[in-house]
Amino acid sequence: MRICVALTVCALALGLGACKGRDSEGRGGSAAREAGRAAYTLSRKSKEAARKAARELREAGREARQGWKEGEREARKKGEK
Repeated sequence: MRICVALTVCALALGLGACKGRDSEGRGGSAAREAGRAAYTLSRKSKEAARKAARELREAGREARQGWKEGEREARKKGEK
């Protein structure tokens, strides 16, 4: 009877230990997976923000160039008169 109880206790201890090990690995993997997803989402958002900033800078450059050309034309007109 003692042997049977000892074997049962050992089997339960090993079984619970195995479940605990898998559970902690699963949590670690899950946390790592969530961190990876968050990093991916952040990288996509930053890429989109960089594209938007590039478009805005390009447009600002165009406007500055147009203003420069207009100022040059006005200066020429004033110089001719």
